Amino acid sequence: MERGSGVFTVLAQPADEEWFSYALEVAWRAPLGEVDEDDLIEILEEFEGRTESIDADDPGSKGFSIVQSAMLAVNAIAVYMNPNPARAEMSGQTLETILGSFDFKLGGSVVPVTRAGEDEGVGRLQQLEQDAQNSLLESIRSLIRDQGGSGLDRDFLEGLRDSCVPIRDEIRAATESVAELVGWDQE
Repeated sequence: MERGSGVFTVLAQPADEEWFSYALEVAWRAPLGEVDEDDLIEILEEFEGRTESIDADDPGSKGFSIVQSAMLAVNAIAVYMNPNPARAEMSGQTLETILGSFDFKLGGSVVPVTRAGEDEGVGRLQQLEQDAQNSLLESIRSLIRDQGGSGLDRDFLEGLRDSCVPIRDEIRAATESVAELVGWDQE
């Protein structure tokens, strides 16, 4: 969710940035038990109201990127409230979809041809996200192994969030490039 926040902060309306920043902060604090359940429910409900008028049907559109990047924080809250591994995995797939679209646009909108038996190549941004997901999973495995599964603590979560910053910033820069390339920055 943190890595994908660079998409939202570039593409969304400035008025929505404060709400998103709050939702993101709450999503990070919720596992520590620092957030009231009513606040979590309010964020989930407010997401619906803020995004219902955005046309998000086309996976290559600005609207899709805005709604889906906001969904990363909202989904983290929903998974916290109702743990579901499949739904958690969906967030990684969502960000990969956005970044795959960006790779396509930044690559000149050329579809690579992959022959039978060859590995399907992924773009630079999508690969960056896949590597970050693998690193996150390894960090969680190490925590469980080293601490006997005692749970997430503030230091672990803060370190995890800090580790997302360089990739978030790279995604933000790529989003700015895409916005300029396709004219989203003029809308």
